[in-house]
Amino acid sequence: MRRLFLAVPLPRQIKKRLALEVEELRKLLPDWTIKWVDPENLHITLVFFGWVKEEQIETLQAEIRTAVPESLPFDIATGKLSRKGRPLWLEIESGRNELQALAETLSKKLTLKGSLKEEREFHPHLTLGRIKKRGRKNLPKTDQSFGWRADRLVLYESKFVRKQRIYEEVFSFPLGE
Repeated sequence: MRRLFLAVPLPRQIKKRLALEVEELRKLLPDWTIKWVDPENLHITLVFFGWVKEEQIETLQAEIRTAVPESLPFDIATGKLSRKGRPLWLEIESGRNELQALAETLSKKLTLKGSLKEEREFHPHLTLGRIKKRGRKNLPKTDQSFGWRADRLVLYESKFVRKQRIYEEVFSFPLGE
């Protein structure tokens, strides 16, 4: 069994810029306790499948490969800093409709639905951390937007290695091919 999810990856330069932004947020929220996402693990989740049997992975890859050519590469840009419950994220401003369309296409084409079968509506966002304890200060306004071209999806495996969560690329799916 492997713990899998499908996501839009971020380019390395955007991860580096976001790491600097997270450092600024740490300084602006000194009384908050937040488990920050490692910059290497930053992504936009489309579907969280959870535990998948080894023999299901090949079928899953084939189904994703069939669904992905319907989607062309598109631009993504982040917006304001938000939270809902424990997750702390950047909203997606540009590329929101394309991410919605991708999620809908996948929900129609995949037999292994994962989080697509959830009752809550898909909400495109970029998770930066999980709030353990909220502080007194309000969330700061984010002036900076982070933008990139989404040209592929990645099926990741989530592993726990030496007390640390890592995401390993299992397979990449180019958009628009």
